[in-house]
Amino acid sequence: MNKMTSYFLAITYSLLITSFMTACFMRPSLLTAEQQSTKINESIAKGGYSAVLNYDIESITETWQHDGQGIQITMLAPVVPGNYPLIVYLPGLGEAAEAGKLWRETWAKAGYSVFSVQPITLGEALKGTSKVTPTKSSSWFSKEYDNSAALKDVRNNDLRYVGHQYFSQEQLSKRINHVLWAYAQLKQRSQSRLGLFARADLSRVVIAGYDIGAQTTAAIIGETYNIALPSTADFRPLAAILLSPAVDMALGDISTRYQNISMPILAVTGAEDEDPSAISTPFARTAIWEYAPPGNKYLLVLKKGNHLLLSGDHLIQSQDLKSTQESPEETESRNSRSRFSNAYGGSTERSSHEDKPSNRMPPKSRGGSTLNGNQDYAQVAVVYSVSIAFLDHICKNDNVAGSWLSDKANQWLNKSASLKIK
Repeated sequence: MNKMTSYFLAITYSLLITSFMTACFMRPSLLTAEQQSTKINESIAKGGYSAVLNYDIESITETWQHDGQGIQITMLAPVVPGNYPLIVYLPGLGEAAEAGKLWRETWAKAGYSVFSVQPITLGEALKGTSKVTPTKSSSWFSKEYDNSAALKDVRNNDLRYVGHQYFSQEQLSKRINHVLWAYAQLKQRSQSRLGLFARADLSRVVIAGYDIGAQTTAAIIGETYNIALPSTADFRPLAAILLSPAVDMALGDISTRYQNISMPILAVTGAEDEDPSAISTPFARTAIWEYAPPGNKYLLVLKKGNHLLLSGDHLIQSQDLKSTQESPEETESRNSRSRFSNAYGGSTERSSHEDKPSNRMPPKSRGGSTLNGNQDYAQVAVVYSVSIAFLDHICKNDNVAGSWLSDKANQWLNKSASLKIK
C-alpha cells in the first residue's frame, strides 16, 4: 500500500469516526412549543376532529386541607363566563395537580372546565427514590457505564416498591375519599358562584385520570375490589376517560371486575405503555374495554404511545422550562421546586395561558430523563382529536363528533393508532 492510499484511508477513517461520534452525542434540534403546536394542528387538519370554538382560558391553583392533609387543586376554564361541562382530572403518581397540562388545556380550550385534584403526599411520592446520576467521565465506551446501569436498576426497584404501596386497595380507598371531598368543595363554590368554579356545569360531569389517577377513576365508576370502597352516590359522572388504565393482574380474574361499568368510557393506551411501577402491561390495559358491558365504550391504542406520552406533560411548554445551559442536576432541582412549591406555601396562583417563544429544555420524565417530544406530535394529535370528539359526543350530544368517531376516525388514524368501539 503506497503512502497516498494510506493517507486517504486515514482521512476516511477519521471522518467515519467523527460522524459516528457526532451521531452518538449530538442531540436532535428541539422544536419550540409553537412549532410543535403547528405540527399537531397540521396533523388534525388532515382529517382529525377539532372543537368548533377555541377559547382563551385561565386557571387558579390552591391548596385545600382535608383530614389533616393538603389537597392541591387546579381549576381551568374559558375566560368567557358561562356554564361549561366539568372534567374532574386525577394526575399520576408523583405528579402535582398542574400535571397533564397538554390534555387539560386542550379540553378547556374546547369549551370545558377542568378541575384537577391531587393529594400532596401523592404528588411527592417519588421524591425519595434513587437518582440515576452518571459520573462526568461516564460515556458509552467507559467501564463506568455499568455503574450507571446499576443505579438505574436501583431506581427501578425503588419505583416498583413505592408504586405497589400506593396502588394498594387501602390507599385507593383513601384517594377516593379525597376526590369525593374535593368535588363536594367544588360543588359548594360553584353553587355560590365563586370565581372560576362558577363556570362548572355540574349537570354534565366527566371523570378522567392517568396512571394511578386512572385506577382511582375506574374504581369510582364501578370496578370491583375485594374491599368495601367509599360510596360515590353523590358523584355521578356521565362518562370517564382513562389514560393508561391501571390493571393489577395480581388481584385475580379480570373478566368480572368491570361488569358494573355501564357509563361511556374512553380508554387510551399504547403499544409501549409500560409504567415504572410495573403495575400493568400494555396487553393488560385493554381489559377495562374488553370486559365492560357494551355501549359507548371506546378503546384508543397508540401504535408508538408510551406511558410518559400519556401523562400529557412531555412536550416543550414555555411556562415550565429552563435555559438550555442548565445542568441535569439543576433541571431536576427546578422541576422539584416548581412541582411542589405550592404544596407548602398554601398559596393561590391565577394565570392566563399565553404561549410565548422559548429556547428552553423539556421537563424531566418520571424516570429522570430529559425528553424531546419532536417525534410525538402525531400521537398527541390523536389523543386531542379522539378525546375531544368523545367529550363533545357525550356531553354536548354533538352528532358530528359521534359520526366522526364511528365513521371517519380510523381512516384518519391510519397507521398511527386504532380506535375500537362497542
